[in-house]
Amino acid sequence: MSIKNLGIIGGGQLGSLLAVAAKKLNINTIIYCDDVDAPAQNFCNKFIHGRYDDKVKMQEFIKEIDVVTYEFENIPYETLNEMNKVKPVLPKPSVNRLIQHRIAEKDFVNKLNIRTTRYTSIENKSDMEPLRDFLPGILKNDYNGL
Repeated sequence: MSIKNLGIIGGGQLGSLLAVAAKKLNINTIIYCDDVDAPAQNFCNKFIHGRYDDKVKMQEFIKEIDVVTYEFENIPYETLNEMNKVKPVLPKPSVNRLIQHRIAEKDFVNKLNIRTTRYTSIENKSDMEPLRDFLPGILKNDYNGL
């Protein structure tokens, strides 16, 4: 398949870099982003602003492109899955669903025999009590505030 119009969801630094690289390959880029001030709009051929769950705006976006990619993981799986029924989404929406859940992501990578730093799941403060050897550490959550 010859790609003429690449759809990029997300307009941050990676979206900007993708647009610049695509231009060198004579590929047009259409960026869809929920940030009206997204920096990638300065590097793409067309910029569409809208929420990631706005079906009308997404249809406008889909009509403009041959294939879709995304620059970060916090795009609703349902949005990417629906798009994938019409145009190819790469990486596949199932990859996005996996990387949205940090414990599942780390478990998957470790099952491939690729070691990550130590990690554990905590649900509340008392879960941290027996983990003193993990401290100092970083707490992350799977909250997706979209």
